[in-house]
Amino acid sequence: MQLSGLTYNEVMELLQSQTFEEIMERMLDRVPADVDKRENSVIWNALAPAAAELAQAYTWIETGLDLVFVDTAQGEFLDKRAIEAGIERQPATKAVWQGIFNLQVPVGSRFYAEPLYFVALANNQLQCETAGEEGNANFKGRELQPLDTIPGLTNASIGDLLIPGREEEDDRSLRQRYLVRVRREAASGNKAHYKQWAEEVEGVGRAKIFPLWDGEGTVKVVITDAQMQPATPQLLQKVKDYIDPIPGQGQGEGQAPIGCTATIESAVWKDIDISADVTPAAGYTISDCAAEISAEIEKLFRQIAFEDNVVRLSQINNIIFNAASVLDYENVEINGKSESLELEVEELPRLRAVDLNEI
Repeated sequence: MQLSGLTYNEVMELLQSQTFEEIMERMLDRVPADVDKRENSVIWNALAPAAAELAQAYTWIETGLDLVFVDTAQGEFLDKRAIEAGIERQPATKAVWQGIFNLQVPVGSRFYAEPLYFVALANNQLQCETAGEEGNANFKGRELQPLDTIPGLTNASIGDLLIPGREEEDDRSLRQRYLVRVRREAASGNKAHYKQWAEEVEGVGRAKIFPLWDGEGTVKVVITDAQMQPATPQLLQKVKDYIDPIPGQGQGEGQAPIGCTATIESAVWKDIDISADVTPAAGYTISDCAAEISAEIEKLFRQIAFEDNVVRLSQINNIIFNAASVLDYENVEINGKSESLELEVEELPRLRAVDLNEI
């Protein structure tokens, strides 16, 4: 089988054609005509195991080729390609909460709020011991059970979520960062470089960059947290410390080049109301329709956050059309208008209400 001179797609098609039957036919063609070659004959049974192994080997070769190239590599194979460019998959991070205590608890003290454990940091902050989004659950106001003896402690509960945890970076995100690096899109403090720096900080979801926003040598970086929500002051400070820890001086003490000053700000919410007239499908109520549509719209908003500045009416229509609970619908509106809604550059869409009228 000659592979030289073939395109990638032709090679893949050739490998896919190497089935057990195809291989057996070629092998039997090499056997003299006066030998019984019928199925289950001696020679057929002798060749069949080898043909089966060869067919499996061609399948492995096909899979192996996919794992060689970045656009089709997955998991550890993508990790190995990324490492060649000096990029490592971002690990899962741990959520940080504000603890509420009647005294300053010692750093390293451990607490329990079902079903997770927390460890005390400086300033009565609490870090979840479990990495990932599990630590972002609604713990606010929950009582804490101390696992260590802390004299004088009479009040222990959880306050606000300061820095959300995130899951391990997925293949799509790692692949995109790899392509930015090898294509040298992020270099010499350009926009892509500032975006890369901001999104490298633990707890940051996405970033937008505004060069020369306040004159020569100024850059504004607007960020979301890992849940695609506005960032807390603590997260903003982490990004400041990483990119430009001495604001307004351009000393180059962080990632920002000498002479450049970076301002770090949070994205802001844009509340959105969706209304429509719907006919529930058999077995569903109007409440079921609202719940299903709300869940899908919230998923859409997380996807387009800082990626698309328009909440498109067609997207909302598509969600309602595909809802299993909806039989028919009409008069879909976004914030009272039957048209797409354009967001400001620093706004994040937030679903405030889904108002459905039954028809």
